[in-house]
Amino acid sequence: MQRFMDAAQAGRDAMVARLQDLIRIDTRNLYSGDAGSPGEAAGQQYLEPILREMGANTRLFDCPDDIYQRMSVIGPANRDFSGRPNLVGEWEFGDGAPGRPRVVINGHMDTVGVEGMSIEPFSGELRDGAVWGRGTSDCKGGIVTGLEAVRLLLESGLDLRGSIVFESVVEEECSGSGAGTLACLDAGYEGDVAVFVDGNDLTLTLGCGGCLTADLTVEGREGHAARGTGVSAIDKGFVIKQAIDRFKAEREAEQPNCRVNIGIFRSGVHAAVVPGSAYLSLNIVYAVEEAEAAREAGHPWGGAPIRARFEEVIRAAEAEDEWLAEHPSEIVWVKDLVPFDQPDDDPWAQRLADVMREELGREPQFHRMMAWSDAAFPAALAGMPTLLIGPAFANAAHGPDEHIMVDDMVDGAALLAAFLADVLG
Repeated sequence: MQRFMDAAQAGRDAMVARLQDLIRIDTRNLYSGDAGSPGEAAGQQYLEPILREMGANTRLFDCPDDIYQRMSVIGPANRDFSGRPNLVGEWEFGDGAPGRPRVVINGHMDTVGVEGMSIEPFSGELRDGAVWGRGTSDCKGGIVTGLEAVRLLLESGLDLRGSIVFESVVEEECSGSGAGTLACLDAGYEGDVAVFVDGNDLTLTLGCGGCLTADLTVEGREGHAARGTGVSAIDKGFVIKQAIDRFKAEREAEQPNCRVNIGIFRSGVHAAVVPGSAYLSLNIVYAVEEAEAAREAGHPWGGAPIRARFEEVIRAAEAEDEWLAEHPSEIVWVKDLVPFDQPDDDPWAQRLADVMREELGREPQFHRMMAWSDAAFPAALAGMPTLLIGPAFANAAHGPDEHIMVDDMVDGAALLAAFLADVLG
């Protein structure tokens, strides 16, 4: 029985218009790398009155400056969270008695940068059954879909018991390490189940990989190139790069899906100057089994043993180089984004799967992503059952022609509304 599909189809044009509005609001993460990235505030200010009109109690609040330390998470240092609020809307149904189910819906407002896009990033163009622009798939389309699901539920006339917490968070992208989701947990926004709308193709994602980011600064000695003085930081950086290559080969032999990627290798100021410094930045993906092994060895849930092995490999290479033995590189761990995993037979996953069969008439696909999602935090840190399901067009997110299929948003809204009705009805 399709309880919500007809209503979702009737609201199709309004949902598209709302997504177009959001795409035309620039919410690039402050640290996207693009000049003039404004942060997320304008998007949250657009969304907040919509939540209030729908009957939600709303709250806007910035992430605490020390949110990573509060939550015992390794995150980037010196991030500016001021004026970049998270937005939370809450609906209470029934008598508010203890024990009523509480559902958290989470999506992120920030986007990556737009440099190199092949389409107008903020057009929100509707073409070929899709909306085009930065953030359509990651994750404004998910936010709009989740909000439409709540609207469908509110207008269904069902007798509801329990509550919904709707979170539009900041700092998921651009090494933000999920500061917004962490801030919501720190503020006490927990529930019986969390549904993250930052998912792909309406697959039921029950886990993600962990991700470490390391920055290395390699010291040389500046000099005049014509005089042959100085020690090239590029040459010494290549010693470090070769050590990282050995670490990569070792890691990927043991964990073929856990990639190591050097994303930045930068040095030098002028062709006539021997470079005095080099900078490398890399990601190390790791599996949930490695986080489990770390905890069994007495470490926190995360990648501590991998960090230790990486440093061991780098220091061993430096010990064989006369200059680097005296001038070791500086290694800074920018982030350790923890993984999570839930079994296919998790009761909440099976409940959503049953709703998908009934509402959409399709067999659910269970999935784990090796990329990271801030859905890991409610699961790994707060012990909340957590489901990732969203309408994103997976191959388009972050891409030069990012877009989302409108049909997937309609299906997603009907599915989530039916799931909310099943839980709260």
